[in-house]
Order: sequence, then C-alpha cells, then structure tokens
Amino acid sequence: MPRTILILAGGVASPEEVREAASGADFVLAVNGGFDLAKRADLPVDLLLGDLDSLTSPIPEGLPTWRVPREKDATDLELALNHAVSLGAEKIVVVGAFGARLDHTLANANLLEKYAIPIVLFHDGARIYLVVDRVEIDAQPGDLVSLIPLSSEVRGVYTWGLRYALSDGVLFRASTRGVSNEVLVAPCGVRVRAGKLLLIHIPKGGGR
Repeated sequence: MPRTILILAGGVASPEEVREAASGADFVLAVNGGFDLAKRADLPVDLLLGDLDSLTSPIPEGLPTWRVPREKDATDLELALNHAVSLGAEKIVVVGAFGARLDHTLANANLLEKYAIPIVLFHDGARIYLVVDRVEIDAQPGDLVSLIPLSSEVRGVYTWGLRYALSDGVLFRASTRGVSNEVLVAPCGVRVRAGKLLLIHIPKGGGR
C-alpha cells in the first residue's frame, strides 16, 4: 500500500518541480498530459489515468492504464485524487494542478475541500497545503503565507511564526483577511479547529 502518492496533472510545471515532488513518493500516477511531464522529468509512471485526449507521447506497451470517458461528471484530476485515496494514501502530492484555463484552476483549488488527508500542490515555486487540522512549514523570514478558506468559514485558527497572528480566529471564504501574511521565524504554521483552508507558501521574491 503506497503511503505517498504523486499525481502529475497536465497543468503548468517544470521537470525540476516534478523531480523535487517525487522525493519520497511510493507511487506515481500520471493524469493525461501529466504523462508527458513525467517523460520530460525522466520519471517512471506506475499508472496512467484519464481520457488521454491531450497526450503527445505514445503510451508504452505494458504501462497500466485506466482510460475514462471524455464526457463525465468529474475532471480527470478528481478521479485521480479519488483513486489515490482508495489506494490508502496517507499523503498526496500534486504537480501541474493549475494551468492556463481559469475554470480548471479554480475548480481544482476548490476540489481539495472534499478530502481529509494531507495534500500538497507544487506550482511555479509555491507550495499549497490543504489544512484540515495542522500544517507546519519550514519557510524563510520574509516569505509570504496566505490562508485561503475552502469552507464557508474556518474557526479556531491559530498561527505561529507569522507577522499577523491569529489566536482562536475565524476566517471567512468571502473575505481576503488571510491574504499576504509574512513569515517572521521558522518553522511557522497554522492549526484549525473546524473547517478547511489552503496555506499558500510563496518564497521571498515570488508572487506579487
């Protein structure tokens, strides 16, 4: 049973990010164009999943493949996340969840509210963590950290190591209160009592 599953999606990502994200992964699941990304990173794939409509590379003979219909009620990434959970993953790492299509980017970010295990997304130097209980990160002073609620409200929010502290705070989805905090000391992090949110870590000099 794999403990950490790496999902490679077809969004924006570099081979360097893939290789970094693959560290410690027990199982690699490529979703559609994520297979091309795996090839560029020279990373073996354990399972290819999707409608396979965006592949530019031939599928190797013998590669386990789960082909799904093009017309369906869930994105290929959602199906991949569901499958990773069904395999008993204790942690999921995703590369390429976000891309040029705004609808896919918003849908994939909001999708994470569905899950209750640690999920980390790699995107353009940033790291996005699903917080369902507690997340602590090893950041550098001056890095940016934003807390984005996925639930309509997130209660019992405690932070440490950040310039603007919260103690038993409440964050609302229809608010930008948690955006653009700053790391003072490492490690830093957040704990919540109820609800789910995203912790977005942008290294110093990245983002706007």
